[in-house]
Amino acid sequence: MDISVVAGLALVLSSCVQPYAEDTGLRFQVAVVDRFYPGDDYYPDEQDRHQQTWMNGYVDLDRDRRREPFYHGDIVSILAAHPSIAVLPYVMQQGRQPQEEIIRRLKDIRKHVFWGEPIHALVLSWESSTLISAFEKPLRKENVDQYKEQVRLWGMTNPVWRLSYQTIRLLEDIAEVGVKVFTIAGNGGRGMVNTYSFAKGVTTVGATEHELRNFVSDNVFVDIRARAAYQPSLVSDGRGMPKGYDFDGDNCSDVPVECLTGYQPDRLEYPHRPWPMLKGSSFAAPIAMKQVLLRQADLGQPSLRQATLGQPTLEEPISRQTDMNQADINLEWGITKLVTQVADNNTRNCD
Repeated sequence: MDISVVAGLALVLSSCVQPYAEDTGLRFQVAVVDRFYPGDDYYPDEQDRHQQTWMNGYVDLDRDRRREPFYHGDIVSILAAHPSIAVLPYVMQQGRQPQEEIIRRLKDIRKHVFWGEPIHALVLSWESSTLISAFEKPLRKENVDQYKEQVRLWGMTNPVWRLSYQTIRLLEDIAEVGVKVFTIAGNGGRGMVNTYSFAKGVTTVGATEHELRNFVSDNVFVDIRARAAYQPSLVSDGRGMPKGYDFDGDNCSDVPVECLTGYQPDRLEYPHRPWPMLKGSSFAAPIAMKQVLLRQADLGQPSLRQATLGQPTLEEPISRQTDMNQADINLEWGITKLVTQVADNNTRNCD
């Protein structure tokens, strides 16, 4: 399957994600490995669709007691969206073991990259976490090879850890050829570590919010932090007519009202700030990825049309323990070091 086919899937699987009005000059292609809503026709009947959407959906925006057709990957893609970024959904099939599906799709990405397809970044907002004390406490970066070896040994008798180790190695393969790979700190709290963060060259994203310190994991392998909690809010036009819901706070409609399960053409009242909020390091990772790529574009780094295998790559994309909202970021391309400020509000014109 080539990238054109994968990109076509983006339109089929996430047709209700609000598109940008015009091509403003794509610079980057970003692979998202995740579960996506497969479309109404995928399900044999309405009852099955409703059940699966309730299990895999995340938000009931219009409060009709039916979750909207947006699965984990759809929301990650909404947060990753920008006029300069093309999101390529690498779909994990439903009904299959998630880790096996992650491995299958990572192998596809590795193959596409080796074929020369310009994939600039990968977001894997999944985790395979365990207690930090299973390795040593506190964790030490210099002992990461020992931790990976421990995961490999566990995998000799446990299929879950065997798949985790395979995932770590695939992430390293992809990062080695210059793709910026982002994964998550995990949502097990301070005493847990996502073993995917042991992969060399991978950027692990945690949360900036102090309130999430007991929910989102935080350890020495967390490279950067970004906003991890999002309150969907209703967006209306100049006449006060509801347009849709904004997820990332830029006051642009990410989900049109026409895509809601409770949509009616004559309905004018929708909840302004539906509860619960979206929260988790899964949602911090696409934001961090977007900020890093857009900063790269501002600094004149290679774009979508210029990127080829063999160009300088980000071996250490971001210094450890970096706050994406406040601190400077050290980017090292070849022998050139650039220090710059990263803004948290990458706004867009949504008219």
